[in-house]
Amino acid sequence: MHSPDRSTPPVIQPIDQIRLQAPILQHLPNHIPLFIFPNEPLDLIHLLIRVKAGTLHEHVKHLALFTYSLLKESSPRYTANEIADRMDFNGTHYTVSQTLEWVNISISAPKCQISNILPVIFEFLACPEFREENLSIYRNIRIKDLEYNEQKTEFKATQLLLHAMFGDAVTAGQISTKEFISAITIGQMKNYHQETFVAENITLFATGNIDDTLNQLIVNLFSQIPSGKAVLPLGAIPLPSDRTPVIHGTIPTAVQASISLGMPNIGYLDPDKRDFSILSTLLGGYFGSRLMQRLREKEGYTYGVSSGSVYFGSQSLFIIDSNVNAPDANAALSACFEEMQRMQDEPVPQEELDSVRNYIIGDMLRDVENSVSYMKKYAFWQSFGLTEEEFPTMMRHIREITPDRIQTLAKKYLSHNNFTQVIVK
Repeated sequence: MHSPDRSTPPVIQPIDQIRLQAPILQHLPNHIPLFIFPNEPLDLIHLLIRVKAGTLHEHVKHLALFTYSLLKESSPRYTANEIADRMDFNGTHYTVSQTLEWVNISISAPKCQISNILPVIFEFLACPEFREENLSIYRNIRIKDLEYNEQKTEFKATQLLLHAMFGDAVTAGQISTKEFISAITIGQMKNYHQETFVAENITLFATGNIDDTLNQLIVNLFSQIPSGKAVLPLGAIPLPSDRTPVIHGTIPTAVQASISLGMPNIGYLDPDKRDFSILSTLLGGYFGSRLMQRLREKEGYTYGVSSGSVYFGSQSLFIIDSNVNAPDANAALSACFEEMQRMQDEPVPQEELDSVRNYIIGDMLRDVENSVSYMKKYAFWQSFGLTEEEFPTMMRHIREITPDRIQTLAKKYLSHNNFTQVIVK
Protein backbone atom coordinates (compact mmCIF):
# COMPACT_ATOMS: atom_id res chain seq x y z
CA MET A 1 0.00 0.00 0.00
CA HIS A 2 1.54 3.29 -1.12
CA SER A 3 1.54 6.35 1.11
CA PRO A 4 -0.18 9.39 -0.39
CA ASP A 5 2.12 11.92 -2.01
CA ARG A 6 1.96 14.94 0.32
CA SER A 7 4.65 16.92 -1.51
CA THR A 8 2.29 18.01 -4.29
CA PRO A 9 -0.85 19.93 -3.34
CA PRO A 10 -4.13 18.84 -4.92
CA VAL A 11 -5.42 20.74 -7.90
CA ILE A 12 -7.56 23.69 -6.82
CA GLN A 13 -10.99 23.43 -8.36
CA PRO A 14 -12.76 26.69 -9.20
CA ILE A 15 -16.03 27.29 -7.37
CA ASP A 16 -18.99 27.27 -9.71
CA GLN A 17 -21.67 29.92 -9.47
CA ILE A 18 -23.53 29.58 -6.17
CA ARG A 19 -27.07 30.87 -5.73
CA LEU A 20 -28.24 31.35 -2.16
CA GLN A 21 -31.85 30.70 -1.29
CA ALA A 22 -33.70 33.83 -0.28
CA PRO A 23 -35.22 33.76 3.22
CA ILE A 24 -38.96 33.85 3.74
CA LEU A 25 -39.97 37.39 4.63
CA GLN A 26 -42.97 38.14 6.80
CA HIS A 27 -44.14 41.45 8.21
CA LEU A 28 -45.71 41.39 11.64
CA PRO A 29 -48.87 43.45 12.28
CA ASN A 30 -46.66 46.18 13.80
CA HIS A 31 -44.52 46.07 10.61
CA ILE A 32 -41.49 44.38 12.18
CA PRO A 33 -39.82 42.34 9.39
CA LEU A 34 -39.20 38.66 10.17
CA PHE A 35 -36.73 36.77 7.95
CA ILE A 36 -37.01 32.99 8.25
CA PHE A 37 -34.27 30.62 7.03
CA PRO A 38 -35.97 27.20 6.95
CA ASN A 39 -33.86 24.24 8.09
CA GLU A 40 -36.13 21.33 8.96
CA PRO A 41 -33.43 18.98 10.34
CA LEU A 42 -32.21 21.66 12.77
CA ASP A 43 -34.12 21.30 16.03
CA LEU A 44 -31.98 23.90 17.79
CA ILE A 45 -33.88 27.08 17.02
CA HIS A 46 -31.83 30.26 16.53
CA LEU A 47 -33.40 33.70 16.84
CA LEU A 48 -31.55 36.96 16.18
CA ILE A 49 -33.09 40.27 17.27
CA ARG A 50 -31.38 43.33 15.84
CA VAL A 51 -32.15 46.67 17.44
CA LYS A 52 -30.93 49.96 15.99
CA ALA A 53 -29.60 51.12 19.35
CA GLY A 54 -25.80 50.90 19.10
CA THR A 55 -23.13 53.25 20.36
CA LEU A 56 -23.65 55.94 17.74
CA HIS A 57 -27.29 56.32 18.77
CA GLU A 58 -26.75 56.78 22.50
CA HIS A 59 -26.47 60.23 24.06
CA VAL A 60 -24.65 59.07 27.21
CA LYS A 61 -21.44 57.02 27.18
CA HIS A 62 -22.09 53.29 27.79
CA LEU A 63 -25.87 53.72 27.92
CA ALA A 64 -26.58 51.20 25.14
CA LEU A 65 -24.24 48.66 26.72
CA PHE A 66 -25.80 48.97 30.18
CA THR A 67 -29.40 49.05 28.97
CA TYR A 68 -29.28 45.96 26.80
CA SER A 69 -26.79 43.96 28.86
CA LEU A 70 -29.00 44.27 31.94
CA LEU A 71 -32.25 43.18 30.31
CA LYS A 72 -31.70 39.55 31.33
CA GLU A 73 -31.46 40.64 34.97
CA SER A 74 -34.59 42.79 34.69
CA SER A 75 -37.50 40.36 34.43
CA PRO A 76 -40.65 41.81 35.98
CA ARG A 77 -41.48 38.42 37.56
CA TYR A 78 -38.21 36.62 38.22
CA THR A 79 -34.86 37.36 39.81
CA ALA A 80 -31.67 37.22 37.81
CA ASN A 81 -30.81 33.84 39.35
CA GLU A 82 -34.24 32.45 38.53
CA ILE A 83 -33.89 33.56 34.90
CA ALA A 84 -30.46 31.93 34.71
CA ASP A 85 -31.85 28.69 36.15
CA ARG A 86 -34.76 28.68 33.70
CA MET A 87 -32.42 29.20 30.76
CA ASP A 88 -30.15 26.39 31.92
CA PHE A 89 -33.10 24.05 32.48
CA ASN A 90 -34.41 24.78 28.98
CA GLY A 91 -31.00 24.50 27.31
CA THR A 92 -31.08 28.12 26.23
CA HIS A 93 -28.11 30.19 25.09
CA TYR A 94 -28.59 33.97 25.27
CA THR A 95 -26.04 36.61 24.29
CA VAL A 96 -26.00 40.35 23.65
CA SER A 97 -23.43 42.11 21.49
CA GLN A 98 -23.11 45.69 20.34
CA THR A 99 -21.75 47.52 17.32
CA LEU A 100 -21.60 51.18 16.40
CA GLU A 101 -25.15 51.01 14.99
CA TRP A 102 -26.79 47.85 16.32
CA VAL A 103 -27.51 45.81 19.42
CA ASN A 104 -27.71 42.10 18.54
CA ILE A 105 -29.64 39.76 20.85
CA SER A 106 -29.05 36.09 20.00
CA ILE A 107 -31.18 33.29 21.43
CA SER A 108 -30.87 29.57 20.78
CA ALA A 109 -32.94 26.81 22.38
CA PRO A 110 -34.11 23.28 21.56
CA LYS A 111 -37.35 23.29 19.63
CA CYS A 112 -39.02 21.18 22.32
CA GLN A 113 -38.28 23.91 24.89
CA ILE A 114 -38.60 27.11 22.91
CA SER A 115 -42.30 27.59 23.69
CA ASN A 116 -41.48 27.48 27.41
CA ILE A 117 -38.58 29.92 27.44
CA LEU A 118 -39.28 32.41 24.65
CA PRO A 119 -42.28 34.07 26.41
CA VAL A 120 -40.14 34.48 29.53
CA ILE A 121 -37.33 36.09 27.51
CA PHE A 122 -39.74 38.31 25.61
CA GLU A 123 -41.17 39.59 28.87
CA PHE A 124 -37.88 41.05 30.07
CA LEU A 125 -36.96 42.25 26.57
CA ALA A 126 -40.18 44.21 26.16
CA CYS A 127 -41.10 45.12 29.75
CA PRO A 128 -37.93 45.23 31.85
CA GLU A 129 -37.87 46.38 35.44
CA PHE A 130 -34.33 47.65 35.97
CA ARG A 131 -33.17 47.18 39.56
CA GLU A 132 -30.58 49.23 41.40
CA GLU A 133 -28.92 46.16 42.90
CA ASN A 134 -28.27 44.66 39.45
CA LEU A 135 -27.06 47.99 38.12
CA SER A 136 -24.64 48.27 41.03
CA ILE A 137 -23.23 44.79 40.43
CA TYR A 138 -22.83 45.39 36.70
CA ARG A 139 -21.32 48.81 37.27
CA ASN A 140 -18.66 47.28 39.53
CA ILE A 141 -17.92 44.61 36.92
CA ARG A 142 -17.46 47.23 34.22
CA ILE A 143 -15.18 49.32 36.43
CA LYS A 144 -13.02 46.27 37.19
CA ASP A 145 -12.92 45.47 33.47
CA LEU A 146 -11.88 49.03 32.70
CA GLU A 147 -9.09 48.94 35.31
CA TYR A 148 -7.82 45.72 33.78
CA ASN A 149 -8.08 46.96 30.19
CA GLU A 150 -6.36 50.24 30.98
CA GLN A 151 -3.18 48.23 31.49
CA LYS A 152 -3.39 46.89 27.94
CA THR A 153 -1.62 48.85 25.23
CA GLU A 154 -4.04 47.68 22.53
CA PHE A 155 -7.05 48.93 24.51
CA LYS A 156 -5.51 52.37 25.01
CA ALA A 157 -4.44 52.54 21.36
CA THR A 158 -8.01 51.81 20.23
CA GLN A 159 -9.40 54.43 22.62
CA LEU A 160 -6.97 57.06 21.36
CA LEU A 161 -7.66 56.23 17.72
CA LEU A 162 -11.44 56.42 18.14
CA HIS A 163 -11.08 59.69 20.02
CA ALA A 164 -8.98 61.07 17.17
CA MET A 165 -11.55 59.86 14.62
CA PHE A 166 -14.79 60.90 16.34
CA GLY A 167 -13.73 63.42 18.96
CA ASP A 168 -16.21 64.08 21.77
CA ALA A 169 -19.14 64.73 19.41
CA VAL A 170 -20.36 61.13 19.80
CA THR A 171 -19.84 58.75 22.68
CA ALA A 172 -17.81 56.35 20.51
CA GLY A 173 -15.02 58.92 20.55
CA GLN A 174 -15.08 59.65 24.27
CA ILE A 175 -12.36 58.03 26.36
CA SER A 176 -13.96 55.57 28.77
CA THR A 177 -13.61 56.47 32.46
CA LYS A 178 -14.93 55.27 35.80
CA GLU A 179 -16.92 58.49 35.99
CA PHE A 180 -18.84 57.62 32.81
CA ILE A 181 -19.61 54.15 34.15
CA SER A 182 -20.67 55.44 37.57
CA ALA A 183 -22.97 58.05 36.06
CA ILE A 184 -25.40 55.59 34.40
CA THR A 185 -28.80 55.65 36.13
CA ILE A 186 -31.94 53.52 36.14
CA GLY A 187 -33.91 56.43 34.69
CA GLN A 188 -31.54 56.79 31.74
CA MET A 189 -31.77 53.07 30.99
CA LYS A 190 -35.57 53.10 31.12
CA ASN A 191 -35.74 56.05 28.77
CA TYR A 192 -33.23 54.55 26.32
CA HIS A 193 -35.12 51.27 26.24
CA GLN A 194 -38.43 53.03 25.63
CA GLU A 195 -36.88 55.14 22.85
CA THR A 196 -35.11 52.35 21.00
CA PHE A 197 -36.98 49.07 21.64
CA VAL A 198 -39.84 49.94 19.32
CA ALA A 199 -41.14 48.26 16.20
CA GLU A 200 -39.52 50.75 13.80
CA ASN A 201 -36.03 49.90 15.09
CA ILE A 202 -36.25 46.09 15.24
CA THR A 203 -35.58 43.35 12.70
CA LEU A 204 -36.02 39.63 13.43
CA PHE A 205 -34.18 36.65 11.93
CA ALA A 206 -34.86 32.99 12.70
CA THR A 207 -33.58 29.62 11.52
CA GLY A 208 -34.22 25.98 12.34
CA ASN A 209 -37.20 23.67 12.18
CA ILE A 210 -39.73 26.47 12.37
CA ASP A 211 -43.20 25.05 11.88
CA ASP A 212 -46.49 26.95 11.82
CA THR A 213 -46.93 26.71 15.60
CA LEU A 214 -43.50 28.16 16.36
CA ASN A 215 -43.88 30.79 13.67
CA GLN A 216 -47.16 31.90 15.21
CA LEU A 217 -45.56 32.05 18.68
CA ILE A 218 -42.85 34.41 17.38
CA VAL A 219 -45.42 36.53 15.56
CA ASN A 220 -47.76 36.71 18.55
CA LEU A 221 -45.00 37.75 20.96
CA PHE A 222 -43.17 40.33 18.87
CA SER A 223 -46.37 41.86 17.52
CA GLN A 224 -46.83 43.24 21.05
CA ILE A 225 -43.83 45.57 20.66
CA PRO A 226 -45.24 49.09 20.42
CA SER A 227 -44.64 51.50 17.61
CA GLY A 228 -42.52 54.54 18.32
CA LYS A 229 -40.08 56.90 16.75
CA ALA A 230 -37.61 55.34 14.35
CA VAL A 231 -33.95 56.07 14.95
CA LEU A 232 -32.94 58.43 12.17
CA PRO A 233 -30.45 57.15 9.59
CA LEU A 234 -26.93 58.17 10.43
CA GLY A 235 -25.78 61.20 8.55
CA ALA A 236 -22.16 61.82 7.72
CA ILE A 237 -20.28 62.02 11.02
CA PRO A 238 -17.54 64.65 10.77
CA LEU A 239 -14.25 62.81 10.94
CA PRO A 240 -10.91 64.57 11.27
CA SER A 241 -9.56 66.55 8.36
CA ASP A 242 -6.20 67.23 10.02
CA ARG A 243 -3.82 64.44 10.96
CA THR A 244 -1.66 64.56 14.06
CA PRO A 245 1.67 63.06 12.89
CA VAL A 246 1.71 60.47 15.72
CA ILE A 247 -0.45 60.24 18.84
CA HIS A 248 1.53 58.80 21.73
CA GLY A 249 0.18 57.02 24.79
CA THR A 250 2.08 55.48 27.66
CA ILE A 251 1.49 52.65 30.10
CA PRO A 252 4.35 52.43 32.61
CA THR A 253 3.95 48.68 33.13
CA ALA A 254 3.76 47.82 29.41
CA VAL A 255 6.15 45.19 28.07
CA GLN A 256 5.17 45.72 24.44
CA ALA A 257 3.79 48.46 22.21
CA SER A 258 0.58 48.69 20.21
CA ILE A 259 0.31 50.59 16.95
CA SER A 260 -2.90 51.65 15.23
CA LEU A 261 -3.42 53.39 11.92
CA GLY A 262 -6.89 54.63 11.04
CA MET A 263 -8.55 56.67 8.34
CA PRO A 264 -12.11 57.68 7.46
CA ASN A 265 -13.16 55.70 4.42
CA ILE A 266 -15.94 54.70 2.04
CA GLY A 267 -19.27 53.22 3.06
CA TYR A 268 -20.53 49.70 2.42
CA LEU A 269 -22.58 50.78 -0.61
CA ASP A 270 -19.77 52.69 -2.30
CA PRO A 271 -18.94 51.33 -5.78
CA ASP A 272 -15.31 50.79 -4.72
CA LYS A 273 -16.19 48.90 -1.52
CA ARG A 274 -16.04 45.32 -2.82
CA ASP A 275 -12.71 45.80 -4.57
CA PHE A 276 -11.31 47.75 -1.62
CA SER A 277 -12.10 44.78 0.66
CA ILE A 278 -9.90 42.63 -1.58
CA LEU A 279 -7.13 45.23 -1.36
CA SER A 280 -7.52 45.30 2.44
CA THR A 281 -7.22 41.51 2.65
CA LEU A 282 -4.13 41.55 0.47
CA LEU A 283 -2.56 44.25 2.63
CA GLY A 284 -3.24 42.86 6.09
CA GLY A 285 -6.41 40.78 6.22
CA TYR A 286 -5.09 37.21 6.36
CA PHE A 287 -2.08 35.19 7.46
CA GLY A 288 -0.30 35.49 4.11
CA SER A 289 -0.85 39.24 3.78
CA ARG A 290 1.81 41.80 2.87
CA LEU A 291 1.91 43.25 6.37
CA MET A 292 2.11 39.82 8.00
CA GLN A 293 4.98 38.83 5.74
CA ARG A 294 6.83 42.09 6.41
CA LEU A 295 6.21 42.73 10.10
CA ARG A 296 6.24 39.12 11.30
CA GLU A 297 8.16 36.94 8.88
CA LYS A 298 10.81 39.38 7.65
CA GLU A 299 11.32 41.88 10.48
CA GLY A 300 10.18 39.89 13.53
CA TYR A 301 8.38 42.88 15.02
CA THR A 302 5.17 41.07 15.91
CA TYR A 303 3.22 37.83 16.10
CA GLY A 304 0.35 39.27 14.11
CA VAL A 305 -1.10 42.27 12.33
CA SER A 306 -4.53 42.94 10.85
CA SER A 307 -6.35 45.38 8.64
CA GLY A 308 -10.06 45.82 8.07
CA SER A 309 -13.00 48.20 7.85
CA VAL A 310 -15.68 49.05 10.40
CA TYR A 311 -18.82 50.12 8.52
CA PHE A 312 -21.50 52.43 9.86
CA GLY A 313 -24.09 54.54 8.07
CA SER A 314 -22.58 55.76 4.82
CA GLN A 315 -19.01 55.65 6.15
CA SER A 316 -16.34 53.36 7.53
CA LEU A 317 -13.10 53.41 9.43
CA PHE A 318 -10.22 51.52 7.84
CA ILE A 319 -7.90 50.34 10.62
CA ILE A 320 -4.52 48.61 10.73
CA ASP A 321 -3.30 47.47 14.13
CA SER A 322 -0.65 45.29 15.72
CA ASN A 323 1.13 44.57 18.99
CA VAL A 324 4.86 44.92 18.43
CA ASN A 325 8.14 44.89 20.32
CA ALA A 326 8.32 48.23 22.12
CA PRO A 327 11.67 49.33 20.60
CA ASP A 328 10.33 48.56 17.12
CA ALA A 329 7.11 50.61 17.23
CA ASN A 330 8.28 53.44 14.98
CA ALA A 331 9.96 51.04 12.59
CA ALA A 332 6.76 48.96 12.40
CA LEU A 333 4.73 52.06 11.52
CA SER A 334 7.21 52.94 8.80
CA ALA A 335 7.08 49.38 7.46
CA CYS A 336 3.28 49.62 7.18
CA PHE A 337 3.55 52.74 5.04
CA GLU A 338 6.35 51.22 2.96
CA GLU A 339 4.11 48.25 2.14
CA MET A 340 1.27 50.58 1.21
CA GLN A 341 3.62 52.52 -1.05
CA ARG A 342 4.83 49.30 -2.65
CA MET A 343 1.24 48.44 -3.53
CA GLN A 344 0.97 51.81 -5.25
CA ASP A 345 4.26 51.45 -7.12
CA GLU A 346 4.12 47.80 -8.23
CA PRO A 347 1.29 45.66 -9.60
CA VAL A 348 0.63 42.72 -7.31
CA PRO A 349 1.94 39.46 -8.84
CA GLN A 350 -0.82 37.31 -10.30
CA GLU A 351 0.13 34.32 -8.11
CA GLU A 352 -0.25 36.41 -4.95
CA LEU A 353 -3.57 37.79 -6.14
CA ASP A 354 -4.79 34.26 -6.90
CA SER A 355 -3.89 33.17 -3.36
CA VAL A 356 -5.89 36.06 -1.89
CA ARG A 357 -8.73 35.28 -4.26
CA ASN A 358 -8.90 31.67 -3.05
CA TYR A 359 -8.68 32.73 0.60
CA ILE A 360 -11.57 35.21 0.30
CA ILE A 361 -13.76 32.72 -1.56
CA GLY A 362 -13.13 30.14 1.14
CA ASP A 363 -13.97 32.69 3.82
CA MET A 364 -17.19 33.61 2.02
CA LEU A 365 -18.21 29.95 1.73
CA ARG A 366 -17.72 29.51 5.49
CA ASP A 367 -20.03 32.48 6.04
CA VAL A 368 -22.89 30.65 4.31
CA GLU A 369 -22.03 27.01 5.01
CA ASN A 370 -25.07 26.48 7.24
CA SER A 371 -28.33 28.25 7.93
CA VAL A 372 -27.09 29.84 11.18
CA SER A 373 -23.99 31.44 9.67
CA TYR A 374 -25.97 32.40 6.55
CA MET A 375 -28.65 34.05 8.71
CA LYS A 376 -26.03 36.15 10.51
CA LYS A 377 -24.36 37.17 7.25
CA TYR A 378 -27.70 38.03 5.69
CA ALA A 379 -28.58 40.17 8.73
CA PHE A 380 -25.42 42.18 8.09
CA TRP A 381 -26.26 42.62 4.39
CA GLN A 382 -29.85 43.53 5.21
CA SER A 383 -28.74 46.38 7.46
CA PHE A 384 -27.39 48.05 4.29
CA GLY A 385 -30.45 47.20 2.22
CA LEU A 386 -28.76 44.28 0.44
CA THR A 387 -29.97 40.73 -0.15
CA GLU A 388 -28.53 37.31 -0.93
CA GLU A 389 -27.53 38.75 -4.33
CA GLU A 390 -24.56 40.34 -2.55
CA PHE A 391 -22.90 36.91 -2.51
CA PRO A 392 -22.70 36.33 -6.31
CA THR A 393 -21.93 40.02 -6.82
CA MET A 394 -18.91 39.78 -4.52
CA MET A 395 -17.86 36.49 -6.13
CA ARG A 396 -17.87 38.21 -9.51
CA HIS A 397 -15.67 41.04 -8.21
CA ILE A 398 -13.21 38.53 -6.77
CA ARG A 399 -12.94 36.64 -10.04
CA GLU A 400 -12.62 39.74 -12.20
CA ILE A 401 -10.27 41.93 -10.14
CA THR A 402 -6.89 42.56 -11.76
CA PRO A 403 -3.46 43.67 -10.52
CA ASP A 404 -4.01 47.01 -12.26
CA ARG A 405 -7.27 47.55 -10.36
CA ILE A 406 -5.53 46.80 -7.04
CA GLN A 407 -2.79 49.29 -7.87
CA THR A 408 -5.32 51.96 -8.85
CA LEU A 409 -7.19 51.54 -5.56
CA ALA A 410 -3.95 51.65 -3.56
CA LYS A 411 -3.05 54.98 -5.19
CA LYS A 412 -6.55 56.29 -4.52
CA TYR A 413 -6.91 55.33 -0.86
CA LEU A 414 -3.61 54.35 0.78
CA SER A 415 -2.07 57.79 1.08
CA HIS A 416 0.18 58.38 4.09
CA ASN A 417 -1.64 61.66 4.70
CA ASN A 418 -5.00 59.94 5.12
CA PHE A 419 -4.00 58.08 8.28
CA THR A 420 -4.06 58.99 11.95
CA GLN A 421 -1.24 57.14 13.72
CA VAL A 422 -1.17 55.92 17.32
CA ILE A 423 1.65 54.35 19.36
CA VAL A 424 1.12 53.20 22.95
CA LYS A 425 3.99 51.74 24.93
